[in-house]
Amino acid sequence: MASAKVALVAGARGIVGSNLVDRLRGRGDWNVIGIARTAGSASAGSYRHLAVDLLDSGQCRGAADACRDVTHLFYAARAGRADPADEAHVNVAMLRNVLEGTLSRAADLTHVSLVHGTKWYGSHLGRYRTPAREDDRRLPQINFYYDQHDYVVQRQQGHAWHWSTVRPHIVCGISVGYPFNFITSLAAYGSLCRALGKPLDFPGTEACFNSVSQATDAGLLADALIWTAEDPRCDDQDFNIINGDYFRWCNVWPQLAAFFDVPAGGSTDTPIATSMPDADAIWSALVRQHALQDLPLGALANWPFLDFLFRADWDDMSSTVKSRQAGFHAAMDTEDVFLRYLHQLREQRFIP
Repeated sequence: MASAKVALVAGARGIVGSNLVDRLRGRGDWNVIGIARTAGSASAGSYRHLAVDLLDSGQCRGAADACRDVTHLFYAARAGRADPADEAHVNVAMLRNVLEGTLSRAADLTHVSLVHGTKWYGSHLGRYRTPAREDDRRLPQINFYYDQHDYVVQRQQGHAWHWSTVRPHIVCGISVGYPFNFITSLAAYGSLCRALGKPLDFPGTEACFNSVSQATDAGLLADALIWTAEDPRCDDQDFNIINGDYFRWCNVWPQLAAFFDVPAGGSTDTPIATSMPDADAIWSALVRQHALQDLPLGALANWPFLDFLFRADWDDMSSTVKSRQAGFHAAMDTEDVFLRYLHQLREQRFIP
């Protein structure tokens, strides 16, 4: 590869990895290798995709021969597990397989980037110290972010390469089949409300409806990942990355309802699966009626994930002071981000 900078993006088909691949290729001074368990788009130009099961150390070692020129590893893969200990074991194993395979061949590796999130602070467990800062104390609970972080820090000792991590919250972007995609789940829910002639009720709790939250645009996150990989000030550092503003669901809900052309409802505290028992059949009818992309509802929507988000009865706030002081000043209006992606999903015939 001609470029001096060669990125290996692990998890290249996910919401974070796919946006990062696009950003890197668009900059013109990167060559990119993407790896994921499933096949990706055809390799062309500055991009090559490898189908690799990251849990298979043999496959990772076999792919390493194609990664001899890699200078930057961006690790954006994740495997969800119900049991935290099992989740930690699996996710550390995946990272180890990729990194050890890369280190066995890539003599010029200079940086390893990890994608974590506000679960570092316990945002999935309940109330936590806000605004969360990167140097907040760890919680006693098992968390695979902690184990991955410790592994990379220990592995880096005595070597010339550096590491960094980013911590977003509610990553917003377009992807199909990704189980933690808020935007596509919201889009499917709102479309079903419209089809049923129902208001856009908030299916969560009143406390969550009025709490403070935050989100991270996938493109902005990709820019932050590239920044941390290129700027020496970010070496061996952790950074919160959010859009730069905070919002309350009660304030953005009327605009979301207007997009779907339905009245804005209030909090019902009723799980979506309970309020829409026939959602799969209704969605199939919508696909036929509006000539949408031929995808099952499950490829877009994850009701348990959306129900969890809408039952977080506490504020989610990350401090961005450290990233701003280090030189990252990109910011976006979260309400605009939500609406922009909803319009894109409609234009691309994912939703009516």
